[in-house]
Amino acid sequence: MNIHDLREAQVRYENRKDEILKSREELYQLRTSFTRHFSQNRIKNMQIDDYVAGVDLPNKGYNFCYALERQLDGLGRIIGATAFKFGVYYGRTKSDDNYEYRFTKKFGDTYQEAFESVRETILELLIAGENEDIEAIAENILSPMFKGKILCTYFPDRYLNVFSPDHLNYFLTQLDLDNEDNIWSDAVYKREALIEFKNKDKVMKNWSVDLFSNFLYSEYPGRPPKQGQGIDEKSEPLADYRQPDFTPNPSPTFIELDILPPSQPNSKFTTPKTSKNGNPDYEKETRKLKKLGDRGEKIVMDLEKKRLTDANKKDLARKIERVSLHSDSLGYDILSFDLDGTKRYIEVKATRSKVGNANFFFSANELRTAQNIDNYYIYMVYDVTSETPKIWAIKNPFNPENKSTIKTPINYRVTINAGRQKK
Repeated sequence: MNIHDLREAQVRYENRKDEILKSREELYQLRTSFTRHFSQNRIKNMQIDDYVAGVDLPNKGYNFCYALERQLDGLGRIIGATAFKFGVYYGRTKSDDNYEYRFTKKFGDTYQEAFESVRETILELLIAGENEDIEAIAENILSPMFKGKILCTYFPDRYLNVFSPDHLNYFLTQLDLDNEDNIWSDAVYKREALIEFKNKDKVMKNWSVDLFSNFLYSEYPGRPPKQGQGIDEKSEPLADYRQPDFTPNPSPTFIELDILPPSQPNSKFTTPKTSKNGNPDYEKETRKLKKLGDRGEKIVMDLEKKRLTDANKKDLARKIERVSLHSDSLGYDILSFDLDGTKRYIEVKATRSKVGNANFFFSANELRTAQNIDNYYIYMVYDVTSETPKIWAIKNPFNPENKSTIKTPINYRVTINAGRQKK
């Protein structure tokens, strides 16, 4: 995650927040009317045709499943999964064209029995939701998407309206929350991790949960790409602006390589792809590498914590800091430690490429830091979007200077004194 990209997205969103709230006002009113109609007391006495999807809608009030799935679709989508997610419904199946009450057998042996069980389970969920009993919510046997929709409808200030497991994993990954506990946990805990992230952020803690969800889809990191959807960088003008599709919770490992003499005397930095005018597009390349580098930092953080924890240095693992989130001026990204407690200063570079030569941009500030600081490392993260990134920890090649490390200047800082000459 790039904190600067996040803040820029928040500025854009804040500028149109009033407009967004106005556009969603009708949905909020509909949600309020629905929850007032289907109070807990009414649910206790609810009849099956007031509940099931597939029957004629009532003359007054709402049908419970239809309203949640269709009328309140704009406040969290559960359309797509089969009607069995409701536990009981009225309709047909692919193998049976007859219209009749159908049910999920885990709720009972008849549709009447199943309905009574579903009704009781919904009431139990509402009690758990009101008490913020996350464990009880996770153990509730309603289908995950339906359960999530009920919670965010009745408690919109508390529970997140994102239900797709793929979407939850995507947001966790793009926000650097994709640790093993979150990725392999129940959807209930995934949503909790995202809510915690929102509430800790200085800007988003003041937003409603619905605005936060809307922000995730519309601004940062944006709607997840459809499965199998490829992006043609030549014909897609936004390709290099999109968030890369990173693997959730990867398993990185360290590798050992040697710095070899250049294979060619005139070996130079790999030239970026040219722009329309035929010149190297360094700006585009930097933009793409920044997104990969941010992900590389998260991967390195996780692996450094593991390195120290495995060495029984949990106290040092807790002290590791990703300083790049607070400042770009230090000349390194991560403050870590050697096993004896010596500070280790790590600059992270990342690439989609497999293990091979290390080609990366290095700022003048980073070079000055490397030349003047002890125990400086460059961590080269290969195959950064994969399930198994490889990390080469390069001991400072600039202090002392390694003759096999080639530096190619590509930028200049220009200073021009300005004023009017005295005549």
